[in-house]
Amino acid sequence: IDFESRNYQLSLSIFRGRKFKIGTFAINTTLSYSIKNVKNIPHNALSDNYNSIQNNFIPQIEIWYFLFQNQNIFIYTSIGSYAIMQDLTLSQKGIDNEVASKYNQLTPFFRGGVQLNYGRLFINPYISFDLDEMYFDSFSDFRNYNLSEQLKNYTIRSGLEFGIMF
Repeated sequence: IDFESRNYQLSLSIFRGRKFKIGTFAINTTLSYSIKNVKNIPHNALSDNYNSIQNNFIPQIEIWYFLFQNQNIFIYTSIGSYAIMQDLTLSQKGIDNEVASKYNQLTPFFRGGVQLNYGRLFINPYISFDLDEMYFDSFSDFRNYNLSEQLKNYTIRSGLEFGIMF
């Protein structure tokens, strides 16, 4: 089986912080545009060809608390969520409609990380505790989710972000 997957993403973030007596808090909001292309080319008759191109908007909001901070580095913990919103141009062959109809997804998370600043450039490695995805067609669908079940079905995810500050 030949399997190929490509994901391209362009993001714009706004990051604002404020010092309080109990520490420094910040809000990080991001809006991303994502293009994901997946191809499966089988070498036998048992598998079908599969081709998927998805374009999504992905809004994200986080509230950060700084555990340590100096001029070029800070260690933080955060709580937030990101949503993968309605697929803009869905083109799929060989996939059933039930999977293709789950467009909107919200994922709450808890995160910890370190941000290293070098002038206008930054590197941000992090570890995220993601709750189970919540699929929805309208916001009223969130009433159907049980928070204790979401906490039981979690995922540990790590990542690395690079960016340029303006």
